[in-house]
Amino acid sequence: MADVALILSKIKVYRNFPVENQLFADIFPIFRAPNATEAVISHLTAHILATHDMSKISAIVCLESRGFFFAPIIANRLGLPVVPVRKKGKLPGDVLRVEYVKDYGEDEFEIKTDALEGIEMGEKKVILMDDLLGKGGSIKAAKELVEELGGEVAEVVCIFDVDVMDYKDRVGEKLGDLKRYAMCTLTVENIGTPVN
Repeated sequence: MADVALILSKIKVYRNFPVENQLFADIFPIFRAPNATEAVISHLTAHILATHDMSKISAIVCLESRGFFFAPIIANRLGLPVVPVRKKGKLPGDVLRVEYVKDYGEDEFEIKTDALEGIEMGEKKVILMDDLLGKGGSIKAAKELVEELGGEVAEVVCIFDVDVMDYKDRVGEKLGDLKRYAMCTLTVENIGTPVN
């Protein structure tokens, strides 16, 4: 797939960031190239349209911070509202909070208690969207917040997932059979040589 090859050609991998012994995939070069940005938006939008009955999807819930770069555009193309999940202390008013463990430490996510206000829910579900599905910690936290608000997640949609070391096993442990989709899978063979 040409769009996948294009996206893989844009990412840069760094060693020891943000902590020692951690590989980090920098996706920002994708957004410096309009054709690569469009490839991400078009690919993920097409996947959602082909996979879901849109009358049963209520919103896109996107995770801070890199999910903010593309999820609102995709939500707009689908005619859906977008709801942010943010790091602790970034949202005004009443919030729900959950602690979680990510690849390189602990963190906290929040969602406003009125985040789904005015969004028709009923039997409808949301799609969670982020740039990368690593070991599943942040996605699991966002899913818990959605469920605390009475919502349900139809699918997790990301630009990348990872098939190295124990990542897939960890995702399975955290997310169970929750449906998930990634445009590209990062492997030892395709991530390229780290820049540093």
